[in-house]
Amino acid sequence: MQSGVVRGVIVVGVGVVLAAWIAFGRALFGIAGDLTAVYALTLAPLLVVLHLFIGQGVVRTQRRGFRHRRATFGTLYASWGCAVMLGLLIPDMTPGGLQTIATGASEPGRGIAIGFANPLGVIMIVFAVAALVLARGDAHGRADAPSEDELY
Repeated sequence: MQSGVVRGVIVVGVGVVLAAWIAFGRALFGIAGDLTAVYALTLAPLLVVLHLFIGQGVVRTQRRGFRHRRATFGTLYASWGCAVMLGLLIPDMTPGGLQTIATGASEPGRGIAIGFANPLGVIMIVFAVAALVLARGDAHGRADAPSEDELY
C-alpha cells in the first residue's frame, strides 16, 4: 500500500475509534445510560463521515502528487484532542443521575465537566470540518500553489 493510502486509512480508523469512544466510552466505566443511543445515532456517524471524507482527501492528495499543508493535520489533530476530552466529559443519564467518566455524579465537578463538554463538541466538529476543507484543497494542489509573495 502507498503511504497516502496508509495515511488515509489511519485517518478513517482514528475517526471510527473516536466516534466509538464518544458514543460508547462510558460503557467501559459502567456508566452507560440513556444518552448512549443518542450519541451513537447523531454525533458518532457525523464524526465517521467527516473522517471518511478527510481520509479520501489525504489519499487523493498523495495519488495526485501534491503535498499536505501542516494546517491540514494540525486541525485534524486538534479535532482528535477535543474528541478524546469530549469522551471523558460528555454526560450520560444513569439511574444515579447524570454522570461523566471524569467526575462521576459528584458536584461541582459534574457541572463543570458538562460545561466543558458542550464547547469541546462544537470545537471538535469545527476543527474536523476545517481539516476536511484543507484536505480537499490539498487534493487540488492548493498547498503547492504559489503564495502572493511569490507572485510579485
